[in-house]
Amino acid sequence: MKCEFCSQSALAGNPITVAGIGIAHQSCYERHLIDQRIFRSLNLRQLNAAELNELNDLVQIELNARQPVRTEIELWGTSE
Repeated sequence: MKCEFCSQSALAGNPITVAGIGIAHQSCYERHLIDQRIFRSLNLRQLNAAELNELNDLVQIELNARQPVRTEIELWGTSE
């Protein structure tokens, strides 16, 4: 059995079965997804510029929401 992406023996590495494709190394499949710009089931290449900008905004909002809020006030120049 050969990897569908690198044509090397799939038994030598960490083989997985990719639906609609066949047997592949997990690392080869992950590299393929990155090359195709696919995250989970979202194909970024299929998005137009407006959709891609909207997705970017949503990602930034989510990242900001996950950052802890600092409630302490830092005072510069104070010594204790």
